[in-house]
Amino acid sequence: MTKIAYALTFLATALLCGAALAEPVCPVGDAEAEAAGGYSHAVEAAVRGAPDCEQAFSMLEACQLGSSADNPLSDLVRAKCEPPFLDKASAATKKAYRKAQEACDKIAKTDSGTIYQSFAAVCLAKASRDFARKSAAAAAK
Repeated sequence: MTKIAYALTFLATALLCGAALAEPVCPVGDAEAEAAGGYSHAVEAAVRGAPDCEQAFSMLEACQLGSSADNPLSDLVRAKCEPPFLDKASAATKKAYRKAQEACDKIAKTDSGTIYQSFAAVCLAKASRDFARKSAAAAAK
């Protein structure tokens, strides 16, 4: 292979891998933010309007605000994710879920700053999404 062929192969691989590893892009744009009276209101409407747990979490993950304003967004995600699994979960599953929530809560308790409130909020939402996924997978078997 020539140097040019190696370079083209490297470039193509880098572009393909970069696209696969790209951060999720928030679909809330300027028009939605303006119509909703601000970006945070538009993100809240998008998370609230998500049809299911997975999409609500994806919206939070892509559009998180990086502050304590993510707490109510996390609550919206959890409200979509918890009902399908929490009521019928075994005692062991409920205990594991509480333990995951406590681990997330420690993030905000041990570190100061609103960014850590965001980390904790997203962590809580992710835990509820993960437990909902596991429950749905178990039910499908």
